Amino acid sequence: MKNLKSTTALVSVLLTSQAMADPAVMFGLSFNFGGDAPVSTGVSLKLLSNDKAESVVGAAGVSYFFDNGGYFGLDAGVGYLFNADIATTLTYDFINDRPQFSLGYAEVC
Repeated sequence: MKNLKSTTALVSVLLTSQAMADPAVMFGLSFNFGGDAPVSTGVSLKLLSNDKAESVVGAAGVSYFFDNGGYFGLDAGVGYLFNADIATTLTYDFINDRPQFSLGYAEVC
């Protein structure tokens, strides 16, 4: 129940910030870590709350991980957009209960 309340609050904040700015889409690599398990590598598709370069953004997305026969993750958190169409995010994967770092491409202005 605690995860449901925090997820609902985070999604509400992300949806509110999207109304004020143009969102961006990020595609990249994701790395789940922590939880006494080896690092998992996958591909990720995320919606970012803003498309302005050199800014902090909210991020929510879905990832597919290749190890253990393949599995999905659903995450939300924060990120940063760089000038060179590069985005990084630090999120929490709610399905797998692990923190996640992502690096990828996002078209920024």
